[in-house]
Amino acid sequence: MRKLIIAISLFGVAGTMADAHAESLGRPCTDKPESAYLSLDALKAKVAEQGYEIRSGEFKNGCAEFYVIDKAGKRAELFLDPTSGVTVSGDAAKAETVGKAGK
Repeated sequence: MRKLIIAISLFGVAGTMADAHAESLGRPCTDKPESAYLSLDALKAKVAEQGYEIRSGEFKNGCAEFYVIDKAGKRAELFLDPTSGVTVSGDAAKAETVGKAGK
């Protein structure tokens, strides 16, 4: 029974951490309306030009948010201004190695 309680607690903590990670920037990247946003495909092209392998991308809370693999094979999260494609923030410094990109 004790092991079950510990396991449930660990899953709860992991779920909370995932939610916090998704909201990690904590502020919008732009205050312009969605009608001024570039398309998701155009933003993906800008991210790919920087050498990242894109895992997923979406518009969220006034930002374009991308989960990527960098040239060193590390996971990172990038936040772009959806009106210009300029990178506002990213967590490449906290990235974790997942193997070689493209494999």
